Amino acid sequence: MTRTFQYTFLSAFLAMSAFCSAEVLLDDTFADGSRTETNLPTESAVWVSHPTSVTTAAGSLAYTQSTGSQKLWTYFTPNGSPVSLGVGEQLIATIVFTPRGALYNTTSKNFRFGLFYDPTDAQFCQDSNTDSGNGQWIDATGYAVHFPLSSGPTGANASLGKRVPNLTDSLLGSGTAYPNMSSGGNSIVASLDTAYTLTLALKRTSESAMEVTFSIADGGGVLSTHSITDDAGIYTKFDQLFFRFSKAEGTADVIDFHSFKVEYIPAIPVGQCENIGTLVSAYAVQSCRTELFDGTNPRVNDNRHDASKLSVRGDSKASKSWIKFDLRNLGITDPNNLRSATLRITLHEGKTGTCSLSYVKDICRDNINWAERDLTWNNAPGNIPSDDGINPRDTAFAVADLQKNLDPAKAAFLATVDYSAGGVAGQQFFFDVLPALRSDTDGIVQFVLHNASGLTNFATHDHASGEAYWPKLEILIPPAGADNPYPCPGQKVNSNLVGLSWTNPDPNDGVSPIICTVYLGTEPNRLQMDHVTLGPDEHSVLINTDNFRNFGNLVNHQVYWWVVDCEDPSRDNPLIEGLMWSFFVQDNEAPIVNAGFEQVIWLTETDTVQLEGTAEDDGQPEEPGTLTYTWARTAGPETAVLSNPNQLSTTVTFAERGDYTFTLTADDGELKTSASVRVVVGDNACDASHLSTGKPYDAGDVNHDCIVNLEDFAILFGNNWLDCTNTLAKCE
Repeated sequence: MTRTFQYTFLSAFLAMSAFCSAEVLLDDTFADGSRTETNLPTESAVWVSHPTSVTTAAGSLAYTQSTGSQKLWTYFTPNGSPVSLGVGEQLIATIVFTPRGALYNTTSKNFRFGLFYDPTDAQFCQDSNTDSGNGQWIDATGYAVHFPLSSGPTGANASLGKRVPNLTDSLLGSGTAYPNMSSGGNSIVASLDTAYTLTLALKRTSESAMEVTFSIADGGGVLSTHSITDDAGIYTKFDQLFFRFSKAEGTADVIDFHSFKVEYIPAIPVGQCENIGTLVSAYAVQSCRTELFDGTNPRVNDNRHDASKLSVRGDSKASKSWIKFDLRNLGITDPNNLRSATLRITLHEGKTGTCSLSYVKDICRDNINWAERDLTWNNAPGNIPSDDGINPRDTAFAVADLQKNLDPAKAAFLATVDYSAGGVAGQQFFFDVLPALRSDTDGIVQFVLHNASGLTNFATHDHASGEAYWPKLEILIPPAGADNPYPCPGQKVNSNLVGLSWTNPDPNDGVSPIICTVYLGTEPNRLQMDHVTLGPDEHSVLINTDNFRNFGNLVNHQVYWWVVDCEDPSRDNPLIEGLMWSFFVQDNEAPIVNAGFEQVIWLTETDTVQLEGTAEDDGQPEEPGTLTYTWARTAGPETAVLSNPNQLSTTVTFAERGDYTFTLTADDGELKTSASVRVVVGDNACDASHLSTGKPYDAGDVNHDCIVNLEDFAILFGNNWLDCTNTLAKCE
């Protein structure tokens, strides 16, 4: 199932990559002392059953219990848009409060807290004296915890349950709406004037199971925790937080709430990584060529070993070469689980042509212990024998089979070795030989080179040029313990990475729980890493300071190392140490943009300018991670025309004077940065000069040509020479 929110910041969140982290739906610290304002996620109006008993102040909503059992509720999503939890997703509500005045001295007075959804009624946004709301929450569904907050002398533990809907019972007024409540956790004994953190977490562990966990902690750590799993018709939608606590007769108990917080945590994906495991190498232990015929005599029972060459030819003289590996000491427990296997062979000398590469099937046990000095054509595993070097002993085979091929019941083709473009001495060829290794049951794996288009020589297992020439296998063995990590080794992630995940090994007996301890730090050394031990069969962990005190807040541009050690109690040695993995934190940084230098032109000279912008970026996010550009006129007359507004370099054509601004925006797909440049366009140079500086013309520059001369004098005096402005005496 997916979430169906309607407001903008959550829509943006859903479009993010798999590196997304917890999304805060509500985080109200009552900073302004208000309980009636809604502005998600920082504020959500709190409604109460006895408003006269509430005292508000900055950072506090204090409830006095003298008027009766108090109820409060708040919504953390808009009306009609509940959180819908999919598999692996979580919803965590956290309340911080301090008991003041006096505490209960009996465990019969309960605090009750839950996460609910009303499927039929609109949000009930007003104070009410009943948590049934006159039927408002009669069909509400959700999960709740009932716990005492007693000062002693002994405490009691908490109870978790699922509400049965369509009852007349109030939402949290009694336990009868929770018929299958389960109690557990340490007994809770509270103290006055101590800040407590209460958490109720919902995690959908499968399509049909919801894990509900309660915990309460003070500054010293978790005091009590209890968890249940609902697998009988789970609830998946939630939009409100509801709280109720019993009246305590004869006391002046005050519960001072400091914050309400609700977070949605997406599912942590399982890694889809390549090359996870341990890469081991093995060199061939034996190799030898065989020959069919020398042109005169058969060579079918002759040993033709050579210290350097593995000859291959597909003509009447025919040569085939065998290469053997012994993998019994490599720690391969199940060949079927191998991730990859690559065979390397090397040319002894330069040749041109092709040949075939096959492997001897595991069912072929013929002469499996051969050595280079006793292998012959007729005793080579999987070969087609001959008595005369000309015809196959088994008439079901043709002469061409004898010279070029192997017995298909005992060997299988793998690949063509292609050096038709011209091979040189020392040239290496690599082949995927995983089918050969996955079918192996005894640790002995054999390959055959045959059917060459012309005489070709490859290097032996003891070639004098050394290891660079010897046939070699590289095998990727999967981890014995934790596997399929997320993030993948070496992956780049954001600092808001929500958590780590992996797959657990199967227990030896098929039923025992696997217990994992997860280490996280900036050095690949368990002694320098934070660690947390998880519950049975858990295979993911959130990255936070509760789990990793020193490394729970990821730092940008930092490499982190992590490892998962597993314990399988059904093994003789339960500990299965994990592989050390790493990831690199690289938050997407906004592009750096420069729109270029200010320009001044005048229309009597030109009507165009060239805008030259520059932009730099960190290449994030990984998808798409490519900058796009946009130029736009943001000031000045609209008649300016941009020729290439989506290029860093663009031409602008002007039709009229003006003071223009052009803005270049670079977008990396997630973040944008803009920069602007000014372009001044005058009618002429003098006009452009004053338009650019904004300075007034000299008082004597009557014609605004930037110089005071006789032309200005003539305009000032000549145009009105002897004009009389005395309307009374007429200048007489």
